[in-house]
Amino acid sequence: MPGNANLSIRVDSDLKAQAEEALSELGMTMTGAVTMFLKQIVRERAVPLSLSLDSSNALYADLLEARTARLDGYRGRDGWDVLSDMRDAVAGEGGNGEI
Repeated sequence: MPGNANLSIRVDSDLKAQAEEALSELGMTMTGAVTMFLKQIVRERAVPLSLSLDSSNALYADLLEARTARLDGYRGRDGWDVLSDMRDAVAGEGGNGEI
């Protein structure tokens, strides 16, 4: 049975503090995030990074936006309203409105 191992890395102290703050807002620890990162590397046999110059397309940006909306009181839409809109869209495309 494998035991725990220590991992020691050097990073800029400001970067570490900023990362810890962001992770805390997500309800995570640095250890938890690194463990998730390593497990994903093992599972996918690849480094799970999406390098992009356009951060508006990043999943992280979308998650932060959704979190902010939730904190500002956004409760989402009622499921029945969504189904009604889908029925209307299907019917508008020549369908019979059945979903």
